[in-house]
Amino acid sequence: MKIELHILLFLCLFIFLPLQASSPLKVEVSAKGAILMNTETGAVIWEKNARAPFYPASTTKIITALYALEKRGGALDELITASYDAVAAVHPSVRRAGNGGHPPYRLEFGGTHMGIKTGETLPFRTLIYGLMLTSGNDAANVIAEHVSGNVSTFMEELNRFVREKGCLNTVLHTPHGLPYPEHKTTAYDLAILAREALKSPFFREVVKSTQYTRPQTNKQPESTLYQHNALIKPGRFYYSKAVGIKTGYTLSGGYTMVAAAEDPQRKLVAVLLGCEKIEQRYKDAIALFEAGFNEKKVSRTLFSKGFDLFNYSVEGGKIPLQAYLSQDIVLEYFPSEEPLFRTAVSWQVQPLPILAGQKVAAMQIYSSENKLLSSAPLFAVRAVEPTLHYQILVVWKKVKKGIWDHVSLCMAVGGILILGSTFYYSHRSKKHSIGGKKQ
Repeated sequence: MKIELHILLFLCLFIFLPLQASSPLKVEVSAKGAILMNTETGAVIWEKNARAPFYPASTTKIITALYALEKRGGALDELITASYDAVAAVHPSVRRAGNGGHPPYRLEFGGTHMGIKTGETLPFRTLIYGLMLTSGNDAANVIAEHVSGNVSTFMEELNRFVREKGCLNTVLHTPHGLPYPEHKTTAYDLAILAREALKSPFFREVVKSTQYTRPQTNKQPESTLYQHNALIKPGRFYYSKAVGIKTGYTLSGGYTMVAAAEDPQRKLVAVLLGCEKIEQRYKDAIALFEAGFNEKKVSRTLFSKGFDLFNYSVEGGKIPLQAYLSQDIVLEYFPSEEPLFRTAVSWQVQPLPILAGQKVAAMQIYSSENKLLSSAPLFAVRAVEPTLHYQILVVWKKVKKGIWDHVSLCMAVGGILILGSTFYYSHRSKKHSIGGKKQ
């Protein structure tokens, strides 16, 4: 049955409709919380307990890097001197006791670090590499001090920052992710923040690097920093499509990971939280990526040429305007990214008469984020002639306009003559007056 709808009815029926029933990927992971997201669209492709809170461990450093680069990323070569408070460390049991007077961000002996010494001066760029490659807890504290003046202020700003990004289930107490009872996030929130971080060319450059030369400083000679992420360096878990991002581990949080990978069709980010073994996070990440990259697009014809017709009531027309498509409107999408869409018809009707085959409108298909997905022109099926009453009305409007234009012209000329006469007689009167005084 042909679709013949007035534009208002048409819009009401097709606002944000799904194309078909959801078709999730068939994949299993061992992580307690996980998600796979398209970094270009933000679409959630697959998830498991993605909104449940977990300990992020060192994946926290992604958030620290993101905020620091947004605040100070324009000065990567700025030199920063490490304070004692930023690099001081205590035994884990002392820090975690909670009654030793140490702040949450205090470092622990045995934790991952890049070996910064008190009073050592390093470029901001080097600190970001140390933060993301070797998972430097000391780098996280030094960066926090640099960005906000002190670590406590940095944490206040960081929590406000993640809320502004829409991450409402994330509460952070440290810039590095060392254990703290209320320091938690979700796989979904981490995916959102990783997606934001990947928009930075420098961040992408850092997280895909396998090593970095740490320059000589006032305290230490040149050395090399090495990448922890096994997905992007030669070995058992190397994955050719991977482009970063960050691993983590704590006894309470288990093994965690945020990973990104790309192929010509898709750019994906996977988050794995609460893995029991180190190899599980890599196997889970690869399984998610492979499921995503192997998914095939499907095509769906929304409207067909020669089948779907659209009506519009044209003022003064003998018959309603009927329009057709000269091409099918087709959407291609991955089944796991089933889009919500809305349609809109923009009528571009010219003055009557309208000729058969004349372009009269454009149909657009928009995503729920108001992104244009597809567009096609609409053409008149048959000519639409004006009624006699409409023709008379058009002629009368032209005559009336002509009369008014003539009257306006006369008034304008009259006004100019009056102003000219007034100026002339005023000037002449002044001249006589001045002449009389001279005598």
